[in-house]
Amino acid sequence: MKFFRSKIDSKQVEDLKDQILNGRIIDWSPVSNKNAGIKFEDLKYILKYWRNKFDWKKQEKDLNSFVQYKTKIDNTEVHFLHIKSNFKNAVPLMLIHGWPGSIFEFLDLIPLLTNPKTENKKSMIPFDLIIPSLPNVGYSFSIDQKPQDLKQISSIFIKLMKQIGYKNYFVQGGDLGSFIASIMAIKDPKNILGIHINFLPLPRGLDKTPNNKLEEQFYIKLKNWMHFETGYQAIQGTKPFTIAHALNSSPIALCSYISEKFFAWTDNKGKLFETINIDRMLANISLYWFSGCIGASFWPYYIRHKTDWPIDKDHPILVPMGYSEFPKELFSPPKTLADQFYKNIIFWQKHDKGGHFAAMEQPEILASDINSFVKKIM
Repeated sequence: MKFFRSKIDSKQVEDLKDQILNGRIIDWSPVSNKNAGIKFEDLKYILKYWRNKFDWKKQEKDLNSFVQYKTKIDNTEVHFLHIKSNFKNAVPLMLIHGWPGSIFEFLDLIPLLTNPKTENKKSMIPFDLIIPSLPNVGYSFSIDQKPQDLKQISSIFIKLMKQIGYKNYFVQGGDLGSFIASIMAIKDPKNILGIHINFLPLPRGLDKTPNNKLEEQFYIKLKNWMHFETGYQAIQGTKPFTIAHALNSSPIALCSYISEKFFAWTDNKGKLFETINIDRMLANISLYWFSGCIGASFWPYYIRHKTDWPIDKDHPILVPMGYSEFPKELFSPPKTLADQFYKNIIFWQKHDKGGHFAAMEQPEILASDINSFVKKIM
């Protein structure tokens, strides 16, 4: 295990700006359709900001204000933040990001969890945070290392916590992080005290008969989502190399592909940057660009497409589980479906605002929910 600091060469930053300047986007469509992908005007605005106003060094400085390490587990280099609270008896908590996210998702959540009294949250629990970059993503990516699937990543993270020295701990995740947290709970129920998730990774088969009105509404929404919103999963799950080559060749292409998900998956009411910080989003995209990790980040989708769903009724999650439901999440299964897979749901909270990127959109709400969940166990 060794200390790590992000240090992207200034020449790479300038090259990024040059490629944005010399690239092109074409406003070719005679009609406007908000469901057809990112709009020309939105992408044009983001690219102009990325080239002229975005300060990578500022974002890198924010990241480097936290203690970071790299370690090797199962022939995989793992980058992680390890932030210890200033308060005694802090509770160990691993935060796991998803796709197309990164560690930058959590930077505004960190102080709310580690030093709550400084944020006027005197009733909240202090946490020691372990925040890994997913293998395949950012500083956990290397072109000469084998990409990892969700089950392999879950084993690596369990070993990471043991290597750091935490015997018992909590795990929190959204998107792919919710899959990984759930798999970790199945693999290591004796050491994981509980998992909190803000996305429910239930199987998405549509051949089920709803047992109540909530389940009926869910299946309608799920069918619509799978029909209109899963194109990215199809190509990432079947031909990841092809799309990776295209996205690695142009920061404009990469930005278009990733930022569209922020527009589509957040509770933004048409004004994305009133919902999330544009600099944090661009730091996230820049990390994918500088590391060249986009293709490897697709790997869990590719393996999942070729294998069984990683969460199933035959191997239910028995450790305590908490769930935060945000209204603009991709879809939100009702509790009657969730408790077929999670057998110890002790916290279930619905909110009236927020979406898929909860740590970026509603960090205070998410921090409060994590605290409420952990308090039920401690």
